[in-house]
Amino acid sequence: MARGWGVIELVRGILPGWAPELFVFVTQLGDVWFLFVVGALCYWFNDDRERFAFVLAVTLGALALTLALKEFFALARPSEALRFVDSTGYGFPSGHAIGSTVFWGTLALAVDRWNRGIRIAGAAAIVTLVILSRIVLGVHYAIDVVVGVAVGLAYIAFVVKGLRWRPTPAFGFAVVIALAAVLLALQPPTTEYGLFDSVAALGGAVGALLFWREVGPLMGR
Repeated sequence: MARGWGVIELVRGILPGWAPELFVFVTQLGDVWFLFVVGALCYWFNDDRERFAFVLAVTLGALALTLALKEFFALARPSEALRFVDSTGYGFPSGHAIGSTVFWGTLALAVDRWNRGIRIAGAAAIVTLVILSRIVLGVHYAIDVVVGVAVGLAYIAFVVKGLRWRPTPAFGFAVVIALAAVLLALQPPTTEYGLFDSVAALGGAVGALLFWREVGPLMGR
């Protein structure tokens, strides 16, 4: 049972048999590609581009933080017998939990439409669906997603209060975290998957920082 405590089997037993097929699509609400597509659209179609650049920056930082933590703890995912879909890399903490918490949570704070409570409730609902999907699909234990949400909330509190919605420091912070992820990925036992993703995150963070410094402010005028 390891660190799973039988939660995957319990949740699947409660839900109808077709639930895993549905959650294959639901889980994409926390996929990296989906978060950055939504973030880029928000950035492009809003006047306050600094604010939404900050959302993208902290999401990049969350991705890098996930990779660093996975390499540090190096804890495996549930056994293949429990997985409904293929998934590679380490399992703890859940990247979908961290990423969705940081992105949807920060986006709820950044948007100025509707009531703030409604925005936060909507973000919480999306995050709940994402973390439930990771358990139903058998790619994470319950503790993986619970810790992921906790890390995401702590990260939001730190960057919003410490960086005060300033994109440049947020992108710079993402670069520092990504560099740490690369260094951790180089430590034995080195995995090709972890090293590739960490280097890609570092390249993305550096590229985003340079783009924002050189082009971003001009686009916001």
